[in-house]
Amino acid sequence: MSGTHGALRLIERVSAHLFDALDDRPSVSDRRALYCAAWVPSDQPLPLPRIAALARGLPHTIQTDLATLAETTTFPPAKGRVLLNLLLLAADSLPGGGQIALAGTAEDLFIRIAGPKASWPPGTALCLVNEAEALSALNDGRNLQMAFTAVLAHAVGIRLSSLLSPSGASEPAILHFG
Repeated sequence: MSGTHGALRLIERVSAHLFDALDDRPSVSDRRALYCAAWVPSDQPLPLPRIAALARGLPHTIQTDLATLAETTTFPPAKGRVLLNLLLLAADSLPGGGQIALAGTAEDLFIRIAGPKASWPPGTALCLVNEAEALSALNDGRNLQMAFTAVLAHAVGIRLSSLLSPSGASEPAILHFG
């Protein structure tokens, strides 16, 4: 793979074919809309009501808490796309179900996961801060959603980091998006 932008283009092309494999049953249409918004580039801002609607595409065992965000919160296109990929990553990190809580603003957002077996994939923190590590994760298949999210953030210049949970090491880190 030739760099971040090359990897991003390859992922976008492959994901376009994945949409064709999803059928149009009502139970799948919310998921299809979420994946499409997360994986396909857009030039449209992403307002909070749209995020809430797209979050319905997450597994039914996962609740998304957007209550602390202002109703007028709107993410620019690139940030919105990264956020949707972070929601997909968070859902993957909750194999026993649970909650994804967002707090802050579009410029300074915190994402917290909680639930049984809640855990970000190994290497997430390193991939978020190190572009080469994110590209390497794409190549070795460690966790493709984590790798794609990190590569996307690096490609559009969005800084992601992880913070220790105030409750201690027994809870997953909080991701900071700002």
